[in-house]
Amino acid sequence: MKLKNILTSLLLAVATFASASSALQTETVVTFDNIRPANIAISNKGRMFVTGHPIVGSTKKVVEISAVGSKNIYPNVKYSDSSVNDSIIKATIGIRVDSKDNLWVLDMGAKQFVLWDLKTNKLNKIIKIPSEVLTSTSFLQDFVLDEKRGRAIIADMTQADLKSTPTPAFVVVDINTGKATRVAESHSSMMPDFEGGFALNPIAIDPSFEWVYFGALNGKKVYRVKASKFDDVKTVAKNIEFYAPKSFSDGIKVDENQNVYITDIENQAIGVSNKNGYKIIARLPKGQSWPDGLEIKNEYVYAVVNQLNRIPALNNGKDDTKGSFLIVKTPLVK
Repeated sequence: MKLKNILTSLLLAVATFASASSALQTETVVTFDNIRPANIAISNKGRMFVTGHPIVGSTKKVVEISAVGSKNIYPNVKYSDSSVNDSIIKATIGIRVDSKDNLWVLDMGAKQFVLWDLKTNKLNKIIKIPSEVLTSTSFLQDFVLDEKRGRAIIADMTQADLKSTPTPAFVVVDINTGKATRVAESHSSMMPDFEGGFALNPIAIDPSFEWVYFGALNGKKVYRVKASKFDDVKTVAKNIEFYAPKSFSDGIKVDENQNVYITDIENQAIGVSNKNGYKIIARLPKGQSWPDGLEIKNEYVYAVVNQLNRIPALNNGKDDTKGSFLIVKTPLVK
């Protein structure tokens, strides 16, 4: 059995190497020099938004990128620029646009969702996340919107101090009532592959709102659970199933064919996981590292590239950041 496992691992490594050598080069869409972006969202009309990464104390919380490439605080400095005032949005990574063109910002600092109507550029509402569903080390870094059932599902990695023992969980929030529940805490599917690794982080829902996909940042497997199982949160844990292998990754996104796109932070690439396994489909530009948040729009997958592995907090106290940060894109697999 051990020999079989070793041979399987070797074959997977060879396959990954082969796919990497034949992969495309990502196309650079946007370059950042003064903002380290975290996650990305693109509206139905093509408006592009990114969050400024809180792990480096970004003062710009949400930025809209115009068609000519300018970066503008969104929605205004009162909400999204702490260099000017004590901004209402305190710290954020997760950002999404729903089918009604509402921009959802997950404010992990103030433990709330801030919703902006992109049609009117006015505040829709704020949804507070109850403290009783959080822990002292909660790290609310990403989420999905199940619009079919009216709920948001947050991936709480915990480990907000970047070193504590993880107790990850889904935090399920009713969009209409604000009621929230902590679900499947410390399930094995959410845990890192090694001690000291990071837990539940990437999370996505397919366009038909049928499956929620997720995994640990430092985990080699994509798992999924039927979105309908969150109707009764007690059934979630026992209905989680393995879907496909992956690399260590900070973000995922799913297309209509159940292809799970992966930000491959081991190989500095974009990959795809599905029932056929895992393969790399596009490499980052030379010298770049850490693809982070993903978005799918108009037959392309977009990725933020932010060199997070080179910051002092994750690099033995040294800052090895080089050059600009990026948004890149590559075509969806056929």
